[in-house]
Amino acid sequence: MFKKLIFFAVVIITAFSPAAWAFWQSDITMLVVPREVLPLQIAQDISRRYPVLLVSYQTARGELKLHAWNGDNWVGVPVEDYANGTFFANRPKHAILVEYDRVRVPAALTPNSTWCESANRLSTTNSRAMIHLLGLYFDFPFSDWDQFAKRYGYPLEEINPTLSNVHWWNLRGDELAAKRAKRDFLIDLDKWQYLATLPPPPIVPVTIQSELGTVPEVEVPASEPVKTITVSAPAMAEEKAPAVKSVPPIESKAAVIPAPIPALKPAPEAGAFPSLKPEPVIAPAASFTEPAQIVEPPPAVDLTPAPLVENPAVPMIEATPIEKPAAAVEADPFSTEEIPAAEIVVPQAPKKAWWELF
Repeated sequence: MFKKLIFFAVVIITAFSPAAWAFWQSDITMLVVPREVLPLQIAQDISRRYPVLLVSYQTARGELKLHAWNGDNWVGVPVEDYANGTFFANRPKHAILVEYDRVRVPAALTPNSTWCESANRLSTTNSRAMIHLLGLYFDFPFSDWDQFAKRYGYPLEEINPTLSNVHWWNLRGDELAAKRAKRDFLIDLDKWQYLATLPPPPIVPVTIQSELGTVPEVEVPASEPVKTITVSAPAMAEEKAPAVKSVPPIESKAAVIPAPIPALKPAPEAGAFPSLKPEPVIAPAASFTEPAQIVEPPPAVDLTPAPLVENPAVPMIEATPIEKPAAAVEADPFSTEEIPAAEIVVPQAPKKAWWELF
């Protein structure tokens, strides 16, 4: 009993894990069944347990009619949309085409490899064989085998002759041993066949030459003769030499050197004021045979004698009076004349609290 609880807990946790749910959504199987009661009922029972895209077909007066189950109703599907794989939101990964024993499924129902990876053919509409082969494909657990057996009224060993996924804890030991002795591994296998999917449509190459032939030719305008224009360059004028004026020679003249200035005579000590007229300067005649070098004359000196001042007064400098320090006055420490009157501070009455005012 304890082992069964552990097994069921592991199965439930694994079934609801994110990895199992992602695999469930990506691994979709398309079941294409003829429009009959029992095949459609078995297909709908399987679609309630596994990700299945259910499609029914019917041939009436040579015309193929297709319908898809959306979970509530049957919806008509055009044959062109089925062939292109545009009638479903999620593309199926596998396809199983159920057909009659001696009648092949229409060729238009063969899936294309562009939207389906693989396909199989189930060549029977017998309910027991359909449950057996579809149960092996979807790998029914013991609970599904038991439910299908009770729903369609078959013993377990008939719809599951190989006792797939039937373990020792599912049946009693003596009952399981008796059924294992009658197992058949070859029954109904001849009705399960591989079906090759259709190849993708060929890619038509694009011919560029045919397109170029339809393009109209562009007319090229005739080329006009090029006129040559000769341009004569103007003659360069000859440059004239600049006129050169002759400079007259510079005549050398003898430089006149001023005579030395005589020394000044000191003023007389006493008596009348001397004459203010300067004595005449006698310049000796120059008798030079060769010109002397030009010497710049010294700056002119004022020969006017300074006026004589008798007994010049010596400026008197006023003496700054020396201030004597004021006599120190001793203050009487007990006198009240210089001390400001003290302010009288009257203390105020203490304020009462707000609760004492009432």
